Amino acid sequence: MSDLIRVLIADDSFIVRSGLRHAIESFGGFAVVGDAATGAEAYERAHALRPDIVLMDLRMPDGDGIAATRRIGQSLPGVRTLVVSWSDEPDDVRDAIYAGARGYLVHGRFDPTELQRAMRAIAADEVSMTPIIARGIIAASERGEPATRLTARELEILRLVQRGRRNREIASALGLEEKTVKNHLNSIYSKLGINSRVEAMAARPELGA
Repeated sequence: MSDLIRVLIADDSFIVRSGLRHAIESFGGFAVVGDAATGAEAYERAHALRPDIVLMDLRMPDGDGIAATRRIGQSLPGVRTLVVSWSDEPDDVRDAIYAGARGYLVHGRFDPTELQRAMRAIAADEVSMTPIIARGIIAASERGEPATRLTARELEILRLVQRGRRNREIASALGLEEKTVKNHLNSIYSKLGINSRVEAMAARPELGA
């Protein structure tokens, strides 16, 4: 059992939970250790079961997936969250990553092989997204210029963004005004050829990650 990747499934739909469980149990090297139907249950069971990965829905009662993802990340840094949602809205993707999710898959846009690949990537402390979402982020990051174009302060801010820090938290940590942080971010986006915080979080190491 110690060699298995332990998975907790959080979704308010019994059908979705059952489908994910069936798929995961058909893979080698994984074990579903429990499930949850609400955000609060996901948080509680993550603490009780200490899984390697939580598959997290976004729309759940009693504490949504974003809040649960953030709480789990803050209190259980060794537990990684992979969002599995019906939503491909940019704001939802951004908020999920901002809350600490290490990946994002959209129902109907991945098959069992992609699910297995994503979970293995997350377990290995990598990032994984549905190809249609990742494609835009990766393409944008590849248009960026070398990190030498970023100032030391911009690199510092980029690293904090990639750790999930909000602008006000970055401002507090660096002794800056929040407006100054926003100005630096606009400069970073321009230099790296990107347009959003999500793309900044996916920037390659040579681009200052």
